[in-house]
Amino acid sequence: MNIIETTQTAPGTDLPVEESWIAGAAISSSISPIAFVDLNDRISYVNNAFLSIWEYENRNDVLGEPVARFCHFGDTNTNIKRKLQDKGGWIGEMVAFRKGGSRFPVQASATLLTGKNDEPVCMMISFIDISDRINAQHEQQRLLSDLQERIKELNCLYNILSIRHSAESTLEVLLRRVINAIPPSLQWPEACYARIVFGNLDVYTSNFTNSSYLIKIPLSINNDSGFLEVGYYSSSDSTKEMCLLSEEKELLEAAAREIERLIKQKCAEDELRSSRERLLHADKLSSIGALSTGIIHEIGNPNNFIALNAGILSKAWENVLPVLDSYYRENGNFSVAGLPYSEARAEIRKLLAGILEGSDRIKNISSRLQSFAKNTPRSDELFSINEAVTKAVEFSRNSIDTTTADFELSLDPCNPLTRGDSVQIQQIIINFLMNSCQALLSREDKISVSISSLPDEGLVKVTVVDEGTGINPRDIPFVMDPFFSTKRSCGNTGLGLSISNDIAVRHGGKILLHSAPDSGTTAELILPLISERQ
Repeated sequence: MNIIETTQTAPGTDLPVEESWIAGAAISSSISPIAFVDLNDRISYVNNAFLSIWEYENRNDVLGEPVARFCHFGDTNTNIKRKLQDKGGWIGEMVAFRKGGSRFPVQASATLLTGKNDEPVCMMISFIDISDRINAQHEQQRLLSDLQERIKELNCLYNILSIRHSAESTLEVLLRRVINAIPPSLQWPEACYARIVFGNLDVYTSNFTNSSYLIKIPLSINNDSGFLEVGYYSSSDSTKEMCLLSEEKELLEAAAREIERLIKQKCAEDELRSSRERLLHADKLSSIGALSTGIIHEIGNPNNFIALNAGILSKAWENVLPVLDSYYRENGNFSVAGLPYSEARAEIRKLLAGILEGSDRIKNISSRLQSFAKNTPRSDELFSINEAVTKAVEFSRNSIDTTTADFELSLDPCNPLTRGDSVQIQQIIINFLMNSCQALLSREDKISVSISSLPDEGLVKVTVVDEGTGINPRDIPFVMDPFFSTKRSCGNTGLGLSISNDIAVRHGGKILLHSAPDSGTTAELILPLISERQ
């Protein structure tokens, strides 16, 4: 026997397959499954790796069989043959079938082999089991889906918490806003209805009809009772089983508690509106802080998975790029996830970078919200005005970026200090910024924040200037009165400036407003300037 070259005849064809001893040994012992397919699409040779992965013990069970018994080319079969004829090779993904009938995904690389007369002899296919990669992609998609659901739930609770009302708003109007916020947070919002029954009120979404409900949560406030009801209509698609996830049930339980809180707040406001305005506002801020802590924790876990997995995938992509580039230079373009490699090379890198950037933004937003929510009031702390204003700007960043493309922040290089509750001072600046954002008519309008020390007067001043619609002169004397608002149609309660002014007075300061219609508004917070020795 010649150890340099051997000749064997492929089953199903009279054409000999000549291969050197080294090439034969390499193919036979390769850890990658390799199969040779004759011109009749039948298996003529497989190596040991193929037998192992396809779970066959005897080659005779494989040789001579149609290749379609072991892998499914599907609609791409014609495309594969065309590329084999045009370029001599093809690479792509398909489904493979083990001996027991189980399926698994593979990446296949097919090469057309020719004889001495350049006539096609057979096709060599090399396989890679990509089950782990596909499973990782499915897990990534699941994590992203979970995160999207958590964000929907957060938006639902945030919308409920953000419902603004005035003395003229009725309880029915408030409850109608609540039920309209619930369906978008569930799996199938187009088939969902919500209903609240409380006392003599029966409020429901416009698509409500008497049908079987999925959940009914009791509501109890003082001596009155009711319930929150949520359900799905019957689907025309019998394969779709519409039910509530456990997370959605928890969301609705939380929503029911917020509905109870909202009803209590409205009833108390109707009874003692003037005397209890500050307590109601403090209770709302406390509820937001407590709720935010739990929501941040729920978002953090899937976000950590996303950041970790995206980082690993990014490194893996960078590691395989040299191999893919080499194959691209030698064999020309090929398909990656339905895109030509020349396009997919940069696009996949952008997609991975986008996932990491989005995860980092979620982390930063959660961190700022948690920091704001966990601050404990301390009326005697010495704190930096620069730092308090910076935190207020960070907390309001989303509203600022949404409403204006021209924002400017100027800190005082002397880093002035004052004494009191830094969180309450942040609350004043946030109120200034929200009012300015609501007053702008276009993104070209500017908002600027500046801090300046007045050492000769023993004062420090924070100034917020906007180029918005301004305030009518006849309204300026009343803007700090409780429940006075020029933006009632936007849901403004009229408590913001009133409470802000009280906070400023308790800190030994004051608030000044300068405004005119169509000329913007200047809001100034003036506080005592404290040295570190005081």
